This record gives sequence, structure tokens and C-alpha cells, in this order.
Amino acid sequence: MNRIGFLGAALFAALVGCNGKNVTSTGQVRSQIGEDPSLERDLNATVGQKTTVGNTQPVQVVGVGLVYKLAGTGSAAPPGGWRSMLENNLRKQGFSNIRELLDDPAKTTSLVSVSALIPAGARKGDPLDVQISVPDECQTTSLKGGVLLACELVNTETSGNVRAAMAQDQPPRVAPNGLLMGSPLATASGPVIAGTVLNTVTARGTTTEAAETTILDRPTLRAGRVWDGARSLSGRPYYLLLNDGDQRVQIAMQIAERLNATFQASDSSTRVAEAKTKELILVNVPPSYRHNHYRFLLVARHVPMMPKTADSPYVRKLEEELAEPEKSLIAAVKLEALGMESKYPLRRGLEHPSPWVRFASAEALAYLGLTDSASELARLAETHPALRGPCLKALAASDDAACTDRLVEMMGSTDPNLRFGAFLALRLADRDNAAIRGTHLNHALSLHHVAPGSSGLVHLTSDGRGEVVVFGDKVEFKGPFALPAGNDFSITMSGHEAKVTVGRVVKVRGEPEVKTLTCLADVPSVLVAVAKLGGGHSEAVELLRRADRAEVLTASLVVDAIPRQFAVDRLVAFSKTDSTLAKANREVMKVGTLTQETTASLESSLETEPEEVVAAPPTARQLSRDPGRLFGPRRKPVEDDDSLPLPTPKPSEGVIQASASEPAEPSPSIRNPGRLFRKKPAPVEE
Repeated sequence: MNRIGFLGAALFAALVGCNGKNVTSTGQVRSQIGEDPSLERDLNATVGQKTTVGNTQPVQVVGVGLVYKLAGTGSAAPPGGWRSMLENNLRKQGFSNIRELLDDPAKTTSLVSVSALIPAGARKGDPLDVQISVPDECQTTSLKGGVLLACELVNTETSGNVRAAMAQDQPPRVAPNGLLMGSPLATASGPVIAGTVLNTVTARGTTTEAAETTILDRPTLRAGRVWDGARSLSGRPYYLLLNDGDQRVQIAMQIAERLNATFQASDSSTRVAEAKTKELILVNVPPSYRHNHYRFLLVARHVPMMPKTADSPYVRKLEEELAEPEKSLIAAVKLEALGMESKYPLRRGLEHPSPWVRFASAEALAYLGLTDSASELARLAETHPALRGPCLKALAASDDAACTDRLVEMMGSTDPNLRFGAFLALRLADRDNAAIRGTHLNHALSLHHVAPGSSGLVHLTSDGRGEVVVFGDKVEFKGPFALPAGNDFSITMSGHEAKVTVGRVVKVRGEPEVKTLTCLADVPSVLVAVAKLGGGHSEAVELLRRADRAEVLTASLVVDAIPRQFAVDRLVAFSKTDSTLAKANREVMKVGTLTQETTASLESSLETEPEEVVAAPPTARQLSRDPGRLFGPRRKPVEDDDSLPLPTPKPSEGVIQASASEPAEPSPSIRNPGRLFRKKPAPVEE
């Protein structure tokens, strides 16, 4: 046998081992491959050391649509390219009275431009939020109360595809603004929420330190949003791109096999990873990570290229590090990357006296699909604000009763952030759960009355979702008062009656007439009465805002009470110096006002070498409201001498920024989301 053949056979024997044992657990195997450190490193290599992550940016899709059911505020579609595109779309859907629709003399319709973002990792059928606006040349004054007719959303074509199409005598579609239109990637339809709601948080009566007054924002009603109004027509898997020196078919197939073995998909027909070429592996997010793509990519990059047995030095070392609070978060991620074989050491971690170890173990168990950590996650969420966001997100990974029951219990808490965070997590886990099931009012407002038997609270969101969540019992109006809502609604209550009168001025045969309804004084009943008279989300929000200012509500009104969340690397930095989480719990609350940022971006880099963590400046995130999204909006820093500085978020590529002259370059961490560990950590200041 020649030398090359001998070395190949020896390496094969080292990789396979004896009796299924991992070869690194015996000294005999090492004698076969020698003491070459490069060979040993290769045996302990991870997926993240062989690849980088691609296809992490959202894709913008656009289209032209028709909003109907407007109350005389629409306009005829102006002639030109946009109208021609809309006519073609309506013709495809089988409409024959196209001219009557587009030139309705009653002004009940309007041409609109439609757009949405398909996030990285999206699966076919995932819901998407839709932004709509009236083009400048249209005379429409308001989209309030309208409904978007079904329309297609397409991407913009690349120059290479355009040249290919022209070579085949297939001229590309060109929009009136000069964009080259690509393939349909989503369909959109649904009721429109015109304008926005609120832009600051009401804190009166809550546990926050400083009370702020809500401000009703009154932007143009020529723009709006359809929450969950689009559906993706195809998936957008992540890419794992092999490094230059590792681009071989065998390695690509090995990585796909290791990922499929580690992440067991609930649907056997859907594989997590598929090797497409010697350079590219397509990766789909498993169901348990569907609300936390970043966690999945982080864990996937730490999957060893070779399987590890329970008695291997690698696993034994991780078990030891899991019991050390300052190393537990890192060790738990690596144990999670070994799959179900790690459940026993992680379960032992639930009994550890350190909250860091219990949290790290419970979070990893939840994403492995094991629900015996649900009680510990709930206790940590209640006790430690710094861990609340990731604990609730981990509970949302499963719709098992062990998790959902804990979320239902937390909705009865006295902490507004914990209550609404639990509501969001329960909706992510099981949006049809009876404990949060809502009532749709007038196609414009979703009313949820939850947590019976608990203290009262009313919650609003400022992101355009047509939703009011009422927590607890006896959330009522108290008279006397008379409050306007919108331009034609009035809500009144005398001091001696337990009834509320809702009135609206309408036109009957051209003459104004007042229609009224009398209802109970509880908030849900009044909102139902407003909807019966034709009111929607904006009227409900303005009524509740005015009632809170006038102090005629028996419960507090809060806005965007969403748990804040540190980045993973920041939690690791805290774990090294803050054993009781006292400082982390204070710091996570010192976060200011909301700023918008794409939730599809991958933040917070994790380095795989060496096993140390840099104490990066703190960042905070929110529990996302939306299934499939990674993180909620980032917040601006609050000036405080005792707090660490927060970095200013950069505009994300692919998202229209209101005041950005040009898009920022994507962060280098986007291509390496599994890289957390670096040399010489800077200590966290006490």
C-alpha cells in the first residue's frame, strides 16, 4: 500500500472508531493518526468553522392593488402605467366590470401601491405585514375603512435575469416607475388600518419610574397597513456557504447529514438541510425555532462535524462548564447542538443554585422540544426581567400544555410587561388558544379579553396592528363624562347610571342624523357598540386615550409593554460578573423609545474561537409580535450616568429609511451569526 493509501485508511479508522465509540475518547486512536494538532482540530471541527451564513436579508416585494369599501374618500384610478397594471391584475382574477370598479362615481375604490418584506428563513404560507399607500397622482383622501382586494406582489428582477429573458425573446415587465418586475412571491389582501396610532407609552398607574403622556399621531390617511395581509408563495431558506478550502461535495453532504440528524423535523417529508452543490447547503428552520431563527443559526453553527458520544472528553468538558455560571450559556448552546443526547446533563442543570445555569439549561431543553423546563422558565421570567424575553420566547417554542398553561398563568400577573409578553408568547405558540381568542369587530379591530379573575389592564400597540387587549375583570368607564372619538362619534355617561351611550352622526338622504346605542360600561361592551355604528381601530384608540387622560377608566392603559431583551453575547458578559443578575435586571429596564429596524437581520456575533466572550456594549430587543420574525424593534439609549452606552442602530439594507441618504452596509456578523466567542473579554463595570 502506498503512503497516501495508508494515511487515508488510518484517517478513516480514526473517524469511524470501534464499536460505535467516538474516536477522541481513546488514546489508541490518537496513536493511529499521530499527534498532529491539525488533525485533532479537524475531528472537533464544527459546522460554523466550515461555513458562513448567507441569504439573511429580507426581500422586498411590490405590486399595485385596489382598495374598496371606502366611504366616499376614494378616487378614479388615473390613466397611465399603474392603471394598466391594475387592469391586467383584475382581468386575471376574472373581473368583467373593471371600468366600473376603477371609475366608481361614489368614490368607494382607490388604486394603491402595495409592498411587503419577506424575511430570511420564511416558509411557504408564512404571514407578512403589508404596507400600502396612495400614489401622488391619485385624488384619494383617506383609506380608512377600506379593504385591499387580492393582488400579487413581485420582486424586482436582476440584470442577469433580464438579459436571459431578452435572449429568449421574453421581454421583462417594466413598472411605470422603471422597475423591472420579477416573479410573484406573495399575495396580499385584507382590511386596511389607515394611519398610525400612538407614539409614546402611557405609564400612569404602572410600575415604571417615569409617567409619560400618550400622543395621538395624525399622519396622512393616504397610507395604511394590512397586518398579516400577505402570504409567501415560496420559502426562503438560509444558505450555508462552504469556505474556500472546504468546497467539496463530501463535506457539503456531511454537513447536511449532521444538521438533519441533530434537528429532527416534525414533518418527515421536510428535511432541515439539503446539500445542493459542493459550495451550498440550503437550510430550513425547524418548527421549534420558528420564532427564533437566530437561536437556530447559532446552535447549527456549533453542531460538530463528527458525532459525539456521552463519554467523550468533549461532552464531559461541556457538562463541567454548564455547572459554572460564567460558562453555562456557552456550554448550553454547544450541548443543544449535540441534540437529544444532551437532555440528561441539561436536566441536571435545572437543579443548580445559580439562576444562570438554570436559565441556560431550561432554554436549551425548550428548543430541544422537552417541556419539563417550562416551570423553571416561567419562574425565571417572573423573577428576572433580564431573562424575561428569552424565557417567554423559549416557552413559545412549543404548543404543549406544559408551556401554554404557564403563559396563561403569567397573563394574570401584576406586571404589565410580563402580562403582555406572556400574551404575545402564547399567540406565537398557539394563536387559536382559547385563552387569547379574540373577536373581530367591523373588520378593523381585534378585541381580546383575557386573564379573567386578575387585575384590570388595557393594552394598545403602536405598530399599526388593529388590536386592543383587555386584561382582567371590571375594566370599566366611570361617569360622568362626554368624550369625542374621531370626527363623528361621541361617548357619554352620566354620574348616576351604569350605562354608556355611544352616538354617531351619519347622513340620511343628505341630512345629518344621530344614531345611538346604549351598552354596559365595561370597555369591551363599549368597543363593540362603537364597531356596530361603523367605528374601527382609530376610534377605539382615540376613545381609550381620551378616557385615560380624563381618568375615567378603572384600569391603567399601557402601550407597547413588551419585555426588553439583551443580546446573547451581552448576557454572557453579565454572567461573568453578575452572579445574581441584580445589575442585568436594572440595565435591561434602562432602554428608551422605540426605533424601527428590520427584524430579519441577524445581530450579536458569536465567535467560535477561543472560548471567551467580549463584553460588548449592551443591546436590547423585544419579544417579537410576529411569527417568523427574529427580534422586535431596537430601542434608543436613555441618558443615565449609571448605565452602559448603547450603540446607535444602523439602517438595515433593503428597508426604506425615512431619513437615510443611502443604505448602510450590512454588519459583518450577519454572515457569521454563530460566532460569539472572542479573546480578552472586557469586564462589566459594577
